[in-house]
Amino acid sequence: MAFLEDEADLWRRLREANDRTAHQLLFSGYSAWARSVARDVFRRVKISQLDWADYSQNAAIGLLEAMERYDHTRRIDFIAYAKPRVRGAVFNGLREFLAENRQVAPWESRWEERRHSLQGQDSADELERFVLLVSGLAVGHLLDTLGESEFMEHSRPVEYQVDAHKIGLRLREAIRQLPEKEKLVIELHYLQHMPFVEVAGLVGVTKGRISQLHKAAMARLRESSSLRGFQDAL
Repeated sequence: MAFLEDEADLWRRLREANDRTAHQLLFSGYSAWARSVARDVFRRVKISQLDWADYSQNAAIGLLEAMERYDHTRRIDFIAYAKPRVRGAVFNGLREFLAENRQVAPWESRWEERRHSLQGQDSADELERFVLLVSGLAVGHLLDTLGESEFMEHSRPVEYQVDAHKIGLRLREAIRQLPEKEKLVIELHYLQHMPFVEVAGLVGVTKGRISQLHKAAMARLRESSSLRGFQDAL
């Protein structure tokens, strides 16, 4: 980034010599960005017992973890690599707080939640309803892959890395185009791995409402122009 004129050299010093000054400079340089990620979560998902400092602290933890795992030799943009990890750390902090304070029910089967949500597709034709259910679950599988994958994993063949990256970009674009509430449900459920009941607790609505928003979002994603080319697979 602009504030790190010798960023490549700082990463080299950190990795090759465990230079703590380089570590401090990199952390300081990216701290404001990490706080902006936390601020986005704070504005969209607030818990009365937590204040801004809790969100910011978890973002800093995510930033440190991303810095530890980042491989600068692969020339991947650090922010692109670190953003899902920083956001994930913020959400993990929220989930841990809710679990510790018994504000959420035990984990339920996310697969069953999705199936129940998608079974109510609006079609009088039984076969068409079945096709919509299967295609909706297929979109969910793609979203799960996006949520669980590392950014261009080292262990994957180059061909897989390229395909996964392309699919990920198109999925994220399709998610970006969703209405705000539907987008939030998809991000929390698929990218942060939260069951509907936890999403409902964070958003402040019923689990049934989350199921409705999920159904609407999956219908939009199935028809999204950003996912054209994958229609046969869905």
